[in-house]
Amino acid sequence: MGAALDLPTELTHFLGRRPPQTLLVRGAPGTGKTMLALALIESFPGPRIYVTSRVHPSDLYADFPGLGRVADAGGLSIVDMTEGAGDLRRSAEALDRAERLVATDGHRSELRSLLLPPEVLEAWGRTSASTPTLVVLDSWDSIIDRYAGSSGTSASGLPSREEIERIALAQMARGPVFLVFVMEHRDAGQLEYLVNGIVTMERESHGDRTERWLRIDKLRGTRIAHPAYPFSLEGGRFQCIEPMKGGPRPSDVRIDPAPEQVAGQIWPGSADYATFFGRLPLGRLTLIEHDSETPLWAMNRILDPILSVVLSNHGRIFHVPPPGTHPIDIWDLYKGRVLPEEFFEQVRILGLLPHGESEELAPVMLPLPTGTIEGYNPRTPEAARFLAENQNPETPNLGLVFIAGLNAINSLVPGTYSPDTFSGMALTYLHQSPIHMITIGAEEDPLTRSLRPLAAARLRMSSREGRVFVHGILPRTPSLVLVETDDSAPYHLHLIV
Repeated sequence: MGAALDLPTELTHFLGRRPPQTLLVRGAPGTGKTMLALALIESFPGPRIYVTSRVHPSDLYADFPGLGRVADAGGLSIVDMTEGAGDLRRSAEALDRAERLVATDGHRSELRSLLLPPEVLEAWGRTSASTPTLVVLDSWDSIIDRYAGSSGTSASGLPSREEIERIALAQMARGPVFLVFVMEHRDAGQLEYLVNGIVTMERESHGDRTERWLRIDKLRGTRIAHPAYPFSLEGGRFQCIEPMKGGPRPSDVRIDPAPEQVAGQIWPGSADYATFFGRLPLGRLTLIEHDSETPLWAMNRILDPILSVVLSNHGRIFHVPPPGTHPIDIWDLYKGRVLPEEFFEQVRILGLLPHGESEELAPVMLPLPTGTIEGYNPRTPEAARFLAENQNPETPNLGLVFIAGLNAINSLVPGTYSPDTFSGMALTYLHQSPIHMITIGAEEDPLTRSLRPLAAARLRMSSREGRVFVHGILPRTPSLVLVETDDSAPYHLHLIV
């Protein structure tokens, strides 16, 4: 799965290039531009200068704790222009007087820097001629609008905004400076062509959930492996999510220990799952809906620790796998967690499984239904008897059903499972033994929709830009991203705020 990073890998590499370098960070208000700028400041190894025109320094320290650590270490200077700014007309008049004192034109280009806002000149005055320095102008729109003031930039004798930007870039090119422009306007004009890199910040709505995305539009000299990153601002910290790696199941499925045992509920094996969705109550059903892009292995990352908990507590599992699943794949779900004899005792499988080389797994395979049966009976009485044999609530059972697997059975035995009878059939299983059922299906499948009124919990999984998003419909949660973990947890659900 993806991993949570303070900065996209591409931006980290960009900050390691030889200066001078320029970066444009753009996006609408509230999309996280300032938080990204502050994350760049915290990650940069050399001197850092932050020119703020919108947020007072005291608020910056309160909202971004990492900034205080940088300041305490002596690596940060803040130029505050939230309460005032220079005046372009006065700067132009000062330049005119200075030019009259210069005997030759050789110094004219240096004098042109006097047209920059005084606060920007102050920032450049703090840079070093030998040490790479990061300068952040946040926001350039606000700085230039205040600086131009009521005189505007089209008045006679005054430079345009474009000319001021060219002067700033020329000034920057004289020293080892990384210059970051933060802007609200998506149409950045000439800066789009002059800067070395462009990052666009966006806030998107998917249904009633909000997601934040960072999109890398350009980074000269840097390979862009992943042009888009979802990110979160939880706790005043910028964190982005790398794409998932996927791949086969890990050989050792990790489980978060339960903080306490709760009668009548199954621990899901993940503290993050329990925090957002709760435990798995007996006699109830969890419905996991997914879009067509969600990979099977991502669903299995959530299911694996639940299976491990049930197996370790000596509960029984009735499993309807997705079509195309090989018997060896089913055994691999449990291999290493139980001995073969325990697997044959605790697990039963219903599905379209090939025969021949897997005859040794025949004892766990259930026969397919033979035809349409009226009413809400379990359709597979062998499975119902298998689960009913265990009536101990301290060793509860689990039903793990993929709707795609039931549809595959329907293709051979038409009418076995229908939206009209499926919910009643599920209730039949839920009432016959201490069991929790997890059903996984495509969100638009009629069988999936038929279970929605019955579900005690509903999760939705979707895949975008190589990341898997998870959010609760019941209970309702914000958007979460499934991410890799470097600790003992089976996975993490990273909150997007």
